[in-house]
Amino acid sequence: MSGCRLHIVICFSVFFVFPYFATSQFNFVYNDAIKVVKNSDTVSLAWSGGMSHPQFSTIDLDFDGIEELIAFEPESSLVNVFKRTNINGELLYSYWHDGSALFPKSLKNRLKLVDFDGDGKKDIFTQGLSGIRVLKNISDSNVGIAWQEYINPVQSLTNSTYSNLYVPSNEIPAYADVDGDGDVDILIFNFVISRVEWHKNMSMEEYGHADSLLYKLEQPCWGNFIENNSGNSIELHSTDAPCGMSFFKPKSNQRHSGGSLLAIDVNKSGLLDLIIGDVEFNNLTLLINGGTSPSANANMISADADFPSDDTPVNLSNFLTAYYEDYDLDGVKDLIVSTTAPGSSDNSKGVWLYKNKGQNDSLDVELVKTNFLQDEMIQNGKGAIPILVDVNHDGKVDLLVANHFYYRESPLSPSSRINYYMNVGTNTEPIFKLINENWENFANSGLPSRVSPTFADLDGDGDLDMVIGVSNGKLYFYENSGGSGPMNFNIAQYQMMDVNGDPISVSNYATPELFDLDNDGKMDLIIGQGNGPLLYYRNVGTPTNFSFELVNDELGNVDLSSAEYVQSVGVPRFIRHDNSTYLFAGNRTGTISLYDNIDGNIDAGSSFNLVSDTYLGIDTRGMSAPFVSQIRNTSEYDLFVGTTLGGVWNYTPGDTTGVGINSEESIDLIHFNIYPNPTKGSFTIRKENGSTSFDYRILDALGRVVLQGENQYEAVEITLSRPKSGIYFVELTDSNKNYKQIKKVIIH
Repeated sequence: MSGCRLHIVICFSVFFVFPYFATSQFNFVYNDAIKVVKNSDTVSLAWSGGMSHPQFSTIDLDFDGIEELIAFEPESSLVNVFKRTNINGELLYSYWHDGSALFPKSLKNRLKLVDFDGDGKKDIFTQGLSGIRVLKNISDSNVGIAWQEYINPVQSLTNSTYSNLYVPSNEIPAYADVDGDGDVDILIFNFVISRVEWHKNMSMEEYGHADSLLYKLEQPCWGNFIENNSGNSIELHSTDAPCGMSFFKPKSNQRHSGGSLLAIDVNKSGLLDLIIGDVEFNNLTLLINGGTSPSANANMISADADFPSDDTPVNLSNFLTAYYEDYDLDGVKDLIVSTTAPGSSDNSKGVWLYKNKGQNDSLDVELVKTNFLQDEMIQNGKGAIPILVDVNHDGKVDLLVANHFYYRESPLSPSSRINYYMNVGTNTEPIFKLINENWENFANSGLPSRVSPTFADLDGDGDLDMVIGVSNGKLYFYENSGGSGPMNFNIAQYQMMDVNGDPISVSNYATPELFDLDNDGKMDLIIGQGNGPLLYYRNVGTPTNFSFELVNDELGNVDLSSAEYVQSVGVPRFIRHDNSTYLFAGNRTGTISLYDNIDGNIDAGSSFNLVSDTYLGIDTRGMSAPFVSQIRNTSEYDLFVGTTLGGVWNYTPGDTTGVGINSEESIDLIHFNIYPNPTKGSFTIRKENGSTSFDYRILDALGRVVLQGENQYEAVEITLSRPKSGIYFVELTDSNKNYKQIKKVIIH
């Protein structure tokens, strides 16, 4: 068995450099200072980017002795970090925007933080190769947060043979010390028949300590129960093999469809009970363990399918997972329940919080709220699309947040809606107050999902009309009859037609942008789409009677696709600043692309200049939607970014030095020095460890590569040709592409 202990493969080190990712025109830094009000309360997590189907854990990431609350989103693999502070008895949560960079980007489907080796540092359990992948926490206050690949996948001894401990992506295992011997065991549904397997960690038995993950199948029917595959009822004291003594004959088409397990002691018995959630069901089931000892086979003696039946039972659509974490820092773990199925479960109000009035080994819960943390955020289902526009015609810019869809159980279909936040502040200090979650009633309009609006005066009557795109690729025009008052769209809408009378439509996910691209005083129409480039329809009508003609079906040769996704889902936003036009574009991947050199290059065959396809290092991990607006009656802009989680990030004018790039995943850091630094443009890169050969890239503050090459020696001399003063970045990668490190060099 000793051969199974060789686990160290890759080390994930997290370090920060601080690029000045900005142009002279647009200096943006993440900021959560703009107040947002719901009802009469100012919410504390407004600009945290939303929350859809979080998986909760806790860990101390800043070495202050207080654990942060971690919310992992399985669809986007984004890790959101919330710091917690107890001030005079009041618990305050704050969003740590750069906290996601402390985790590897390669996490998938599941994340649970568990200290498996007893060193006081919680390790990562996530999805691996058809099973479980574990990364060891090797952090300390000197080197910062660092993760080391430990094993992928976890194996378990079954019938004298080691094999992968198979865990489908829609299963949430329980990691707990089942037998009380001090190491971490695993409970998981068998994927063929709905019984729970106990995979016992043999670390203590084999080595006398808990720092290994050496598993064997100890009990194929832990708890002596089976879950009904046609429903989610529980058969206690099952006699079906392997629970009973009869020969195992699976029922026709029998297969567990997915579920979640939480193993905790709820009644001070010293035995682990189970809280179970299931795909397609709105409830949790509590099973009470009536066994005789932790090391013997458990025996579930009662089932509560309306858990918690002594308080308000959870009823949430659907596939629920329960988490046992101390939310209020009182030393007692509480119960948090969230939806687990992206696309088919509640993605707006899907986190129930129960306060535990008991102790860690005795559960006595009381429902606190049904939208934990989400109520403190701008939150609108999946795929937020922010638009800044003066809705009520009071001279102040308001905030609309459209979306890809929000889940609703009745009728069971994805629907789009627009949240309306009125600016109740001033022209210098905006405050956005939620007025209507379903502005203009798009949720009940019968239109397909992903309603994406854009506004401009298309008929010359002095008010802003609206054009919307929807998921089937069609566009619709809404005439505003509000005049000098608030927007009024009571005039029937109609599908947009081009100059020839043909419907204007794209492949799917139409995202229109009204902007005077040719600078002739009339608003043109640019359309982003799910598959393909940007389309440019020139307004060949008059200021009072618009008419659109397709003149370029590959505008600027803008390419928003990626190797990761087939769809591009382009979101184009144009601005004109100091007589120059810029394009900010969102995409399916979640990054922001910035283009310039647009004026004079809008006809077919011409190309815009790509300034950066990872502008500001922004990465929403899917469905990014930017909007740039002057909201303070100044020449400065704010950047708003809609995220795939249904929320919004705000970037305000300021020094962007504090915007970090993503963490790097590497076996080890390349140690190298740069000298002289600062420099006038000539410097030496000297590698200090490992093989001498390496690849290098020099990047400017916008992330553009200005010089790159290969080097076979331990040092290389760099001379930049007429460099502009500022911050540059030196990226070294070893010749096998296993190591990477980035350092800053200042050109003066």
